[in-house]
Amino acid sequence: MGAESIMKFEKLKELLVLLEKPRHWIQVGAPFLILGLVLVVFYYCFCGSCRGRRGAKMMKAPGRDYRMARPLFESNPRGYFRGLRADRIHFR
Repeated sequence: MGAESIMKFEKLKELLVLLEKPRHWIQVGAPFLILGLVLVVFYYCFCGSCRGRRGAKMMKAPGRDYRMARPLFESNPRGYFRGLRADRIHFR
């Protein structure tokens, strides 16, 4: 056995020692798991807020300071503006 064979054997022995310690793998993997969880929560909380409860696209309500469903406005824009001027919304 040469020096290279002994070095390979020592490296293999170190690897086996690391594999026997699950705590090491928890410490190594925990930051990646936490980062993945934060990204998933961020996506569902902030990127998913662009749509309404049923997945409808949202828009800023014309003449008002709130958001409304785009299909609701597009289905009857005339009724929306009539209601805006009358201080109530007429949708049919």
